[in-house]
Amino acid sequence: MNARRWRIGELAAATGVTVRTLRHFDQIGLLRPAGRSPAGHRVYTGDDVRRLYRILALRELRLPLAEIARSLEAGTDLRAILARQLGQVERQLAAQQDLRRRLLGLAGALGGTGRPSIDQLIETMEAMMQARHFTREQLARFEERHRELGQDGLARRMRELGDLAAEAREHAGRGTDPADPAAQDLARRWTAALTALTGGDRSAVSAVYAKIEARGPEAATKGVLSEPAWAFLTRAFAAGFPAT
Repeated sequence: MNARRWRIGELAAATGVTVRTLRHFDQIGLLRPAGRSPAGHRVYTGDDVRRLYRILALRELRLPLAEIARSLEAGTDLRAILARQLGQVERQLAAQQDLRRRLLGLAGALGGTGRPSIDQLIETMEAMMQARHFTREQLARFEERHRELGQDGLARRMRELGDLAAEAREHAGRGTDPADPAAQDLARRWTAALTALTGGDRSAVSAVYAKIEARGPEAATKGVLSEPAWAFLTRAFAAGFPAT
């Protein structure tokens, strides 16, 4: 008896994944269908479905697609991935606890005099902004890196990222294949520049990417990175070069 086969629409309906996502996974080599129908439609097997569910499980851990691909191909121990993600969640929880403490203090001030100090308001707003994306350790590292680079050095790093973002936007406009050597070289240079800016802190780089995904590239980078540039970079990362 023949094993079950799914066309792309059937697999999308069965798993809750959009057809567009499945096509993207195919384009970047993350999930290639086992074959094609006589009419040229993608056909998936049970092994493909099992791989898809592994991809979705790892994506729930907020791993970049490039890292998911490497993990699947290398057979990376899931326990190591879980340990790393657990550490990140615990750091985020610590930031949330700090925010809770500040909010309780602010509520206490309002319940007493009704007029919290300006310093209390500023500190609470800063904690609210920080807790959304970065841990206290990461923010401290950013401040330390700023001091290391100095104002001029920081400005040079930001100009470098701006130039790379403009290059990515140009590639997006020309329709460059993300797997093209030029695109892969750009992804490599972008990653090196961002890593240098954060002082080599991989968790900080991941937090920057999470902020970009949450707020959108233009808002998160104050206009340095456009939507087309970020879309092109993410496709280039997924095509082969690791994003973090």
